[in-house]
Order: sequence, then C-alpha cells, then structure tokens
Amino acid sequence: MATHSELTNGITNHARQRMSTRSINEAQIEQVMTYGRKVYCNKAVIYTIGRKEVQTNGRFLEPCEGIHVLCSLNDGTIITTYRNHSMKNLRNTIDLNRPRHYKR
Repeated sequence: MATHSELTNGITNHARQRMSTRSINEAQIEQVMTYGRKVYCNKAVIYTIGRKEVQTNGRFLEPCEGIHVLCSLNDGTIITTYRNHSMKNLRNTIDLNRPRHYKR
C-alpha cells in the first residue's frame, strides 16, 4: 500500500485537478490501487473498483465503486482519475509475457 508521501509525489497536476472537480480524495485513490482490479492497456495501467471488488473485499469500498485511476506503466505516476460504473470495455490489451518491439 502506498504511503501518503509516496502518493503525493506521484500525482500529476492534471490528476490533482480532476480529483478536485470529481470529488475523489487521496484515500480513495489509495484504496482503489490496493484493492482494485488492474488492467493493462497501451502504455498505462488502470486500477478500478467494481461491484465484484466491493462484494469480495467488503462494503467499505462502496464509496470507491466506479473510480478509475490511470497510471503510467513506466514509473507508476497517476495521470488522471475518473468515475465510470461500466466495466464493459475495460480489457487487457498488453500481453506482459510477450516481448515488446517499439517502432522508432
């Protein structure tokens, strides 16, 4: 679990702005990153809490249900946060076992 100081250092200004406008606090982000589902897509990792996570881990996660936290795959910096209760289009698009070849 990330400490408050580690979390504070790894949040972009954009993410702070979005957190403020969407009423998402750092404690909720910490819970999402600790208990949430982890999905890899493009060059990012998305942590999210859905209905299944609330049922599995407990009702204390209900205020976090629907929160998504988008983080950089390279250094784990939080890029943005948003609320979306639909998990329908959330799929892994990166196979972590396959070697990556980037075009230059």
